[in-house]
Amino acid sequence: MNAKNEMMALVGGCTSEGTKILVPNELKDEFKKITITSFDIHTEDDSTNYDLIIEETPSDILKIYEKLNDKGIYITTPKSLTDRDLFANLSKLFWIVMPYFYLDKNLNAKPLVFASKKFHPTADIIRHRSDFVENTDYYTTDVHISSFTLPKYIFEEIKDVIRL
Repeated sequence: MNAKNEMMALVGGCTSEGTKILVPNELKDEFKKITITSFDIHTEDDSTNYDLIIEETPSDILKIYEKLNDKGIYITTPKSLTDRDLFANLSKLFWIVMPYFYLDKNLNAKPLVFASKKFHPTADIIRHRSDFVENTDYYTTDVHISSFTLPKYIFEEIKDVIRL
């Protein structure tokens, strides 16, 4: 099961209206699972104005922000669901900053973070993309939406550094 790759790629691909993406090489095939949309996939940075950028680990957030178009989305892996430093830094630039999670094969929650200049990951989910995702092991539309629901004690710890 490759839950992490699916949750990084498919959450981004089913929320972004655009199709120009910059992703690690190991994620490029995940976008083929969205059967009704073709993506312009880049695995090496060769331009700006991406609709979606996914990184395994956070790099220079300001540079990432500048490479995104005015509706761009950035997805990366925080240290935890309470990574206050990363969330605070993202919140200085992005309109929406929301941690989410997936469950690994041992049912441990593993963190991801969604940062967007415009789109909300649950309110703006593109159902005609998410409902037509095929050949997944983990991702479904319902899992996409529910992965952003955090326990109250986690939410209380980060509510001042995230942006809903």
